[in-house]
Amino acid sequence: MIRPTTILPHSKSALEMVAANWLAVLVTVMAASFAHASAEEPPRLSLQSSSDFASYGAFYTDLTANYSPFGNLWEPGWRVQGITSVRRYNFIDSGTKRIGLDTTLDGLVGYQFISNGWSWLLAAGPSMVNAHVYAAPGRLPVNMMEMGFKVLSSVFGHPTSDTMLYVQAHYNTGAQFFYMQGKTGVAIAQNLFVGPEAAFSGSWTYDQFRVGAHITGFNFMGIQSGASLGFIRDSGYGKGFYVGLNLQANF
Repeated sequence: MIRPTTILPHSKSALEMVAANWLAVLVTVMAASFAHASAEEPPRLSLQSSSDFASYGAFYTDLTANYSPFGNLWEPGWRVQGITSVRRYNFIDSGTKRIGLDTTLDGLVGYQFISNGWSWLLAAGPSMVNAHVYAAPGRLPVNMMEMGFKVLSSVFGHPTSDTMLYVQAHYNTGAQFFYMQGKTGVAIAQNLFVGPEAAFSGSWTYDQFRVGAHITGFNFMGIQSGASLGFIRDSGYGKGFYVGLNLQANF
């Protein structure tokens, strides 16, 4: 059933406007701080986007600005992140299938440890979630704003010179949503890896498991990219397949 703890009715468009404006200002301020830096200097800002789509209609997409205020991204140090994301999902409410759409804005601060080619990021901060549940037969639409806290951790490294390993996990108390992912790969060209991946995610309404394969490390005009394809099992939708795309640019 829908949780009775509804907080601050709010329009979805308002949060999307706040998220877009907040991220635009964040990126503009960051970019201005190193607008005159040489192209050879290590980057201080990274823009990352990840999207995936499932065969039954669910999707997730996000945009992350990751900034190093006191150094560059190749050195250990503090990190500031602004994240906007949209997630479409479904759940069962008293025997009726409902469709939900969460729009989230996160502001995180953390520290990135870097040593011997390995990186560990640990960050946390406030989160705003606009949760919208669409109308269904006999059910009215529900819209609510929730404030929460997000914790994020990720590890990336090269166990050997021709392999890679990536693990990430995060939890948002506002949406009560968790996500865990791991992938590994073998180099088929310089900085280009292929291998398996798996992910487990869920909330108070559902859970989901994915297993598939990825190719990571394409570089085109300074944009690093990766793609994935695999099978999915969702507690609400059942079985299907998914495709994913990741993009990253450093400045």
